[in-house]
Amino acid sequence: MRWAELTKQQITESRNPHLEHLEDLVFNQGYQGAMSALDHIESLRMMLAEGTGTTSKLTVKWDGSPAIICGIDPKDGRFFVGTKSVFAKGQPKVCKTNKDIEKFYSEQPELASKLVSSLQHLRKLNIGGVVQGDLMFTENDVTTENINGENCYVFTPNTITYAVPVDSDLGTKIANAKLGIVFHTKYEGESLGDMKANYIFGTQGFDQTADVWFDDATYKDYTGIASLTKSENDKLRALETSTYKTIEKLGPKNFNVVLNNKEFARNIKPFVNKMVRSGKTIDDPTAFIKDFVAHYRGELTKDITNVTDRAQQNRLEKIKQKEQWVADNSNALLGVMAVYKRIIEMKNFVLRKLQQVEGIGTFQKTADGYKVTTPEGFVAIGHDGGAVKLVDRLEFSRTNFLKRNQ
Repeated sequence: MRWAELTKQQITESRNPHLEHLEDLVFNQGYQGAMSALDHIESLRMMLAEGTGTTSKLTVKWDGSPAIICGIDPKDGRFFVGTKSVFAKGQPKVCKTNKDIEKFYSEQPELASKLVSSLQHLRKLNIGGVVQGDLMFTENDVTTENINGENCYVFTPNTITYAVPVDSDLGTKIANAKLGIVFHTKYEGESLGDMKANYIFGTQGFDQTADVWFDDATYKDYTGIASLTKSENDKLRALETSTYKTIEKLGPKNFNVVLNNKEFARNIKPFVNKMVRSGKTIDDPTAFIKDFVAHYRGELTKDITNVTDRAQQNRLEKIKQKEQWVADNSNALLGVMAVYKRIIEMKNFVLRKLQQVEGIGTFQKTADGYKVTTPEGFVAIGHDGGAVKLVDRLEFSRTNFLKRNQ
């Protein structure tokens, strides 16, 4: 049984929005989101199951920076580069000359330099439309280091360090390249302002040039080592079935109690992110709800002595209402959190298999040298066109959070 057959929601992606975590579909879309999450898991399970011959729309999430959007402006047929600001409603920052880059990014010299390099070299690929990619390096970003006894070309566009052996064919290409980029999205439309995103596409039609190392982000497992064994497939299928039964037992009305409470929905994801930053997992839904209420109370009372008596009373009344709402809906909330926890469990199960496929070496630089790490994650595209990211939040997202706060 495919969960998509039970419930479908048409999602039209206008440009490339911020991707949500798979499990957060539960908070964003309630009952429908939980069903969509199961559909993503089911598609991935079928892709990885031995002997099914099924493919899933899946891309690798590279840790590049910045995001580069480039191609041919349908308005005048000229090549351009830019960041996501090319889609800005007010003043789109579309750069077709170095003067344009100077105009928009004179106060961001490092970004301006990367855009100048992108404008110079990406036009050589003869890109026919509009695409987006993660910039991995420009000419001065690649260095040579010894990692685990092997000489490698390394570059660190964001959090993850990528390493390629010097004596490999790929190493030779990267050594000769002046720019490296991984493309993951293609756009279609009559103008930049109304383009729609297509998350899966190949770069086979691009012209080759030694000045640019490029690839597309499509997940590739030529070895078959990421296939699920029969016991693994049975285990994942059983988890899906039990989760589906929990969702159906709750029903749309009870399940959407979270989605329909705007105050809860607005505060729950920041609280989950706070847990990620502190390295905590959702082991006990009851304890999670209790901790969330305590967090909510703390947020509303942290500066309560600095406000008027009337404002204090309003806040205390708001806290009382929230606590009563939690008490009145405790069974539904516990069910929703149980589903949320189970989706994370299934996601991490799939991630462990996907990460077995080795591509370019990925590391995190520490005080003691380089530590082997996994790719940032993956992007799964559903049958309805919606995309979500599959990331081990305790491993990668927490590292990103901590880096931003250094």
